[in-house]
Amino acid sequence: MNVLPTLDGGLCILPESDADWHELELICSDVGRPAHLAESLADLMDSDSEWEQYVVPELEENFNSQCRYVAAAIEHARDHNEHGVFITPAQAEKWYGAINQARLSLEARYQLDTLENTIEDALGEVNDLEPELRSAYFRNRFYLFLQSMMLDYVMDAP
Repeated sequence: MNVLPTLDGGLCILPESDADWHELELICSDVGRPAHLAESLADLMDSDSEWEQYVVPELEENFNSQCRYVAAAIEHARDHNEHGVFITPAQAEKWYGAINQARLSLEARYQLDTLENTIEDALGEVNDLEPELRSAYFRNRFYLFLQSMMLDYVMDAP
């Protein structure tokens, strides 16, 4: 899969195989239950706050909206045999949010930050990990790369 900046200040994700398309579709699958992320943020607030009552529902709707948008964009591109998925500057915030949710969810499920430190400290090999954990690790790295590309070429573009 290639990710390239476009002349109009966006990004183009060019899947080269069915596996690449599947990886893109996993962005929204990896998010899991957006309400969980909103609720976990509520756990950080005082019990006296009205965070859960007023903020969590809005966060949950925003998270769901971002995921629906990204899923629809990927599905549309794949169903119409487009060569790639384009992210315009106007769409960047939705994409960034959905990808960020996927990364946070993967971290919560697999403790990938701890895993990364273990691999570096013990000179371990990613290939030695269980397949599910290795897959989550590589997806997380891909999502981080996409976010970096978005920050460099789309969101901070002049």
